[in-house]
Amino acid sequence: MSSTVLDMHAYTAQRMISLFELLTKRYLKLTEKEPSEDTIVYEDVLMFMLEIINSILFHRLKHNLQLVYALLLKREISTPFQSHPRLTETAKNLDQVISYFSTRVSEANLKAPSSSEVLTIIEEASRTWSNQKMKSIPDLKFQYEEESDAYEFFIPYVWALLLRKNFIYWSEEKCRVLDSCVFMNEEPETPTT
Repeated sequence: MSSTVLDMHAYTAQRMISLFELLTKRYLKLTEKEPSEDTIVYEDVLMFMLEIINSILFHRLKHNLQLVYALLLKREISTPFQSHPRLTETAKNLDQVISYFSTRVSEANLKAPSSSEVLTIIEEASRTWSNQKMKSIPDLKFQYEEESDAYEFFIPYVWALLLRKNFIYWSEEKCRVLDSCVFMNEEPETPTT
């Protein structure tokens, strides 16, 4: 799905990069101590986020200039992972993008550039950008593993949604299918004091 992201909003791009930065700080703090399960989890999440950002930039950079701008604001974001065994490739791809566009912005010789001026330069530079500069990383793939008794949750849940959100009248007394989901529609009782 990340390969189809178009016109990412500036707030979304900044929050994504800020989240990555926060996770990086926590990961680096954890790696200073003894490696633990938390370290592995943070590493997996960082890898996941790097792959998402990389996929967006590889497939749709020209349509996600706000993400490039957010990366330029946090230029040092991928530096800690340059020598990391799992994260090196994707971190180098981010560095390629950051160095290419920061060079173009610095070549413009703007004194105190505004964000709109920088975005204009990024837009112009994106026309000559080639994703050949980035190393191709396989697309992200996810699998959903359904449990054998998932119907015990999903069927009552779907019926509860239909009952609650639809304008069709359902007689709860006459529909046996709804028996198992009636409890989902009941509002929790608040204790009175």
